[in-house]
Amino acid sequence: MTTAISAKEYNFASSRYKYIGVFEKERKDQHIDSTMGLRDFRKIIKQRWSEGYDISEIKYGSGNWIGVFTKTAKETHQTYVVARRWSGVNNILPEYWKKGYYVTSIEHGLSEWIVVFEKNTPYTNQAFERRKNLDDFYAAVENRWKEGFDLIDLEYGQGRWTGIFAEGTGYTDQAMIIRSRWSEIVPLIESYWAKGYRISNIESTLGKWMCIFSKSKGARGQGYETSPTVEALKEVFAERQEKGFKLTDLAEGW
Repeated sequence: MTTAISAKEYNFASSRYKYIGVFEKERKDQHIDSTMGLRDFRKIIKQRWSEGYDISEIKYGSGNWIGVFTKTAKETHQTYVVARRWSGVNNILPEYWKKGYYVTSIEHGLSEWIVVFEKNTPYTNQAFERRKNLDDFYAAVENRWKEGFDLIDLEYGQGRWTGIFAEGTGYTDQAMIIRSRWSEIVPLIESYWAKGYRISNIESTLGKWMCIFSKSKGARGQGYETSPTVEALKEVFAERQEKGFKLTDLAEGW
């Protein structure tokens, strides 16, 4: 059964930022760290790697870089690149794919792209799509689905929506919904949970909320929490850790 930890809408002022944390019923050793400067954030990544934690999620919003780190097996290996323009990422992708790395996460903040690569994933192939127009992006996603790819991450930056796709994810089906208000997303989450889907990615940009739902065998109970600040998010994270939940995705919007 799907477990909704908290499915209520908080009465935050529309001008205030809020974070949406998606949690899954699985006990994992995780940490959440934040800082305002990218240079300091890179130091945090280096420190967590030295402690045996991998990057699970990166989010920039409201002046903060936030990282979620998960204790991982020794055979995994991560690296990342920072680029001013997507063309810089595009130029190195073939080289990283050739070495057995796949993109697992992308984030855009303060005119910088952070792209996380990982070895020893279940992925067997990868692609990306970038479109200026949202309708064109949705059409590109549908075409990739027809080709057997799954959408594993999406981000808006440099005037384009960017989607990262992979084969070998273990997903059996996906759906994407787009709405203008978070309040419109809430009932749809409930309906997709009832159909056996789980949230695999949420993004908020240019006045749009975009939610990716995925089906897979052995899906665990899922829920989400809204938090008005990074500090409140960290408190919620600690509470959910104690109850045996891991943080799987993070969105920032208002």
